[in-house]
Amino acid sequence: MINFRFHVVSLIAIFLALALGVVIGAGVIDRGVVDTLNSRLDRVESKSDRISKENDALTDRNKQTESMIGDLQPFAVSGRLLGDDVGVVAVRGVDGGRVTAVVTAAQQATATATGTLWLENKWALADANSVKALQDVLGTTTKNKASLRTEGLQKLAQRLGAPEARADGEQDLLVALQDAGFLGFDAVGNSTITSFPGRGAGIVLVVGNGESVDPASVTVTAAKAFHTADVPLVVASVWKEVTDGPDRAAAVQPIRDNNELASTVSTVDDLDLVEGPTTVVLALSDLFLLPKPVVGHYGYGPNAKPLPDPTPAGSASS
Repeated sequence: MINFRFHVVSLIAIFLALALGVVIGAGVIDRGVVDTLNSRLDRVESKSDRISKENDALTDRNKQTESMIGDLQPFAVSGRLLGDDVGVVAVRGVDGGRVTAVVTAAQQATATATGTLWLENKWALADANSVKALQDVLGTTTKNKASLRTEGLQKLAQRLGAPEARADGEQDLLVALQDAGFLGFDAVGNSTITSFPGRGAGIVLVVGNGESVDPASVTVTAAKAFHTADVPLVVASVWKEVTDGPDRAAAVQPIRDNNELASTVSTVDDLDLVEGPTTVVLALSDLFLLPKPVVGHYGYGPNAKPLPDPTPAGSASS
């Protein structure tokens, strides 16, 4: 019969065995081996400490560099959009701070920026009510969601390309879409949605993998619509790092892979970085160059350049 005494004896036997193992092990392992292992551990710890200090120094240097790049922005873009109107259109869900940074950079470039037009999540057309609402605004019976969204973005691009084209007494499409929940508007100063984006404006379309509407359903469709409306367009991506998420340039890569759009629409894939707004403004200013606009693809994605080339001597903006 197993009793308390049996358990006590068993525990004592275990501890005796452990103690005996330690004694035997200490006798078998030469002291020199132990010293060698300790020396290696000391070297590893020393190397780890040195790498940690180097990483801290690099982190501080990167912060200083980012701060310097931000401080240089006004000088880099000054006068690049003198006399030009700029409209910023963003898909709801991207980082609002980066969108505001584009507006600020445009103002530093001496452009007139009247605000930000937000494409709300109703553009996903996820339910019958959203479909019906967009049909009513557009005055169409189109039922296919992709076709209906395309039709809506085409009319939106036409309105932004020709803000004064509507007849007297006709409701502004932007107001109608805003009332139906498809658009939001962040004004700059005393501007209104009806004055957006200004005559002959260039457009910056901000997309990204953090938005409420899938970039695949908006980016190329909108780019084609602006291309058809002959509106200078830069599509800029705010990338958000996500585990197993898309690559940095994924949101704008379909434009870069489209031969027609790649030759008329500029793209930027690093708007999430401090240099992004500067790159966007420089890219947009190149689209206003006379006599020939310069289209480019910038950032860190495949076949992209970090920055546009310096403005050719003798070139001028509109």
